Amino acid sequence: MEVKKDIKNELMQRREVSILEEFEKIPSFEEAKKIIVEKFKANEENVLVENVLGKFGRKLFLIKASIYDNKELKEKAEKRMIKVKKSAGESAPAA
Repeated sequence: MEVKKDIKNELMQRREVSILEEFEKIPSFEEAKKIIVEKFKANEENVLVENVLGKFGRKLFLIKASIYDNKELKEKAEKRMIKVKKSAGESAPAA
């Protein structure tokens, strides 16, 4: 396991982390969350896994996650992410 990024974002009240980890197959978000919790000794309910990225034919995966200071901040961030994904999925009105 290699830590690529570990930054404390005071404005957003979170710790932003990225790690490279080797797996036999693509890890689920729950598996990725367990890895982050174990590595950074974080509370599981405060961890939000944003991405699990890999390249075809490789066993190395980049896990991007945020560790929030409390559960309420994490829930607000989840709502924002869902809202952004929904609006990105909508098509533009016909002109």
